[in-house]
Amino acid sequence: MTDDSAYESEENYDGMESIMLERRMAYIRQVSVEEVSEMFPEAPDLPQDQELWALLDIQGHPIALANSESAAKLSAMRHDIETASVP
Repeated sequence: MTDDSAYESEENYDGMESIMLERRMAYIRQVSVEEVSEMFPEAPDLPQDQELWALLDIQGHPIALANSESAAKLSAMRHDIETASVP
């Protein structure tokens, strides 16, 4: 992943439509590489020390993966989703 980039899975993109129509709310939190492999099985292999942030719907389903909190927020903004950051 490059600086301020976000990975949006094709599988999760269809879910984006329902989120936008129903909730328009999601949260952002930092995630480990291990969590990424569970949330995004189609994501490429990532270095263990990579800083990663996930955009998750209010039920905890993954929407996008980014290498910075700001990139995750930008991904949400592109889809008109309000965000909250959680520890």
